[in-house]
Amino acid sequence: MQQQLTRRNFITLMEAVGASMALNGFSWARAQEDGAVEVKVKKVDKLTEEPVLTIAHCCDPQLGFNKTRDEKVYQLHLARLKREIELVNESKPDVVFFAGDMAHFADEMKRDYPELLKKIETPMLVAVGNHDVPDPLTAKGVVQFTDVFGVEYNSLVVKGWKIIVFNSQYIRPTQEQELYDQQVEWFKRELEDAHAKNLKTILGSHVPPFVKSLDEKDEYFNFPSKFRQDFLDYSVSQGATFYLAGHTHTTLERAYRGMPILNAETTSVNFDQRPHGFRLLKIDANLNYEWNFIGLGEDA
Repeated sequence: MQQQLTRRNFITLMEAVGASMALNGFSWARAQEDGAVEVKVKKVDKLTEEPVLTIAHCCDPQLGFNKTRDEKVYQLHLARLKREIELVNESKPDVVFFAGDMAHFADEMKRDYPELLKKIETPMLVAVGNHDVPDPLTAKGVVQFTDVFGVEYNSLVVKGWKIIVFNSQYIRPTQEQELYDQQVEWFKRELEDAHAKNLKTILGSHVPPFVKSLDEKDEYFNFPSKFRQDFLDYSVSQGATFYLAGHTHTTLERAYRGMPILNAETTSVNFDQRPHGFRLLKIDANLNYEWNFIGLGEDA
């Protein structure tokens, strides 16, 4: 795990956020006012209508998750990930979302992913994890990730939905202000473009905005509280309907203004002792949804 933010670094981060979010007339006040809208979704045990969108929600493969480099651990996690990819392909989702931490040690991303990615038969989005581009984020770290996965943030439009996946490493202190600003502008543009086109939106990142409650203390597993609510209000105001995340290594379901925030099981280590696997998010035309666990068939 990475070290918690110091007070000095936290203040530096807030200064950077304040400068970046003011770009091009961006208004948090408007975001908060518009954010009063509630998202109208409903979880059900079984959809009565055919889903209009299905997403495979895959969290933290984190190949080699161990205190030290251990080839046996790496190969165990790799075998689970290969089985997960087989099951994802069998499920035939519209989109596969990997919620970050693709490898435990960033320099090992290049070992197996170039071949693994070829086996995935569905359009895919991959979030940057804190082990993929460690704190503090650097341009060199970003390039190491994009050399394997192509981009550090991306969006995909499918069946009237836009899935927007961004790099949550920018919530931590970084000297790469230009890269930070570029993502802020991209994120704003993607959300507002989707809203203008009446596309329903799903957000994805590695780190979730919060773990249990909006007002929880700042720590390793969440967004800094100073902009947590403003970010969520803005996102909901622009049509965000679901939020998919990783990072916690626990299975979580909570919501903000009716928008589900979901963390699925991993294929590496689950801190809550859940079996290894992933989730299938199925959504129908009335915004009813299932979020069902797909296990690996064994839990070695």
